[in-house]
Amino acid sequence: MAADEFPGRAMQLPAESTPLRTVTEAERQTYAEDGVVLLKQIYPPDWVAFLRAQLNDVFSRYDERQQRSQGIVTGQSDEGAFADMVQALSQARDASPRPLELAVEGDTGAPLSGRSIVETDASHWHAGMRQHNLNGPIAAIAHDLTGSREIVFYSDQLFHKGAGSRVKTPWHQDKPYFLVDGGDVAVCWVPVDRVRRDNGAMGYVRGSHRWGKLFKPSDFATETGTFAESNGISHEGLDTLQHERINSEEVSYFDADPGDVIIHHWATLHGSTGNTSSASPRSAASIRLALDGCYFFQRPSSPEPFRHTLTLESGDPLTDAARFPQIWPR
Repeated sequence: MAADEFPGRAMQLPAESTPLRTVTEAERQTYAEDGVVLLKQIYPPDWVAFLRAQLNDVFSRYDERQQRSQGIVTGQSDEGAFADMVQALSQARDASPRPLELAVEGDTGAPLSGRSIVETDASHWHAGMRQHNLNGPIAAIAHDLTGSREIVFYSDQLFHKGAGSRVKTPWHQDKPYFLVDGGDVAVCWVPVDRVRRDNGAMGYVRGSHRWGKLFKPSDFATETGTFAESNGISHEGLDTLQHERINSEEVSYFDADPGDVIIHHWATLHGSTGNTSSASPRSAASIRLALDGCYFFQRPSSPEPFRHTLTLESGDPLTDAARFPQIWPR
C-alpha cells in the first residue's frame, strides 16, 4: 500500500463550525444509560472534508512517521506516536516461541497484509489536525450532549484500517490510559468513510461505564494481553477484564457514515472489528475531551507517549499546560 493511497491537499479552514443539528433529549438519555451514543448526520460536510484531508496527509507520512516516532515506551515523546499494527502483530508472532492469540479476524496464523495505522497525539505535531480539533464543531456537539460548562482538549488518536488488513481493536476502556481524574472524558469518534462490520465497525458494551471497575490496559496486539508494566507503568489496583462476561452483556456494533459521530464515556468497554473487506478502507479520528471537574493525574497505568514530558503535578488544572487548551466556551 503506497503513500499515494492517501491523496491529500491543503484546505482552507471552514468558516462555520456550527453542528448540522442539536442533540436530542433521547440521545442524551442514551449516552447516560448506555455510555455511548451514535449521533447521525450531525457533522457538517465541510468539516468532514477538512478532516479527511488532514487524515490523508497524516497517513501519507508513513515512512517519515515510522522513522521519527519514538518514546511510546519511555513516555518521552513530544511528537506523538506511530504504530503499524499489521507490522507490530507480525513481528510479535514471529518473535514468540508459542502461538499467540493475536487480535485479528480469521486465521491468526495466516500472513497479514496491508496497513493498520494508529497515530497518537497527532495534533501536537500536525497543524491541520490541531485546527480541526480546536476550531471544529466537536466541542459544541460534546457540550450539547453532556452539558459540560467547560471542555478541554486532551488528545487525539487517528486510525486507518486498510482493506484486508484484518487487525481488530481488542476490548478495552480508555480511562486507564488517560492522565486525567476528577471528572469524565467524552471520546468522540468521527469517521470519514462508510463503516460497516466488514471494514472495522466500532462495538460497545452498553452500560459498562456503570460497572464501577477500572481494567488493566490492553496491549492491543492480543485479544486478552495487557500493556507491559515497564518504564514506571503499574497495574496495581486495576481489575482483570473477564472477556467471557462480554459475551453475556449487551454489545452494540454501529454502522456509521461520514457526518455521523459516535461519542462514548471513557469507562465504556469498546473495540472494533478488523477490516476483512476487499476494497473498503476505514479512517477515523478519536478526539478526547475532558469535561467539568477534570484535572491532571499522573495515572500509574497510563502508557501515554507524552506522560513524562509534562511539568504538571497531580491535581493541577489541565490548562496549566499549553498541550491542553480549553475549547469550550469558545
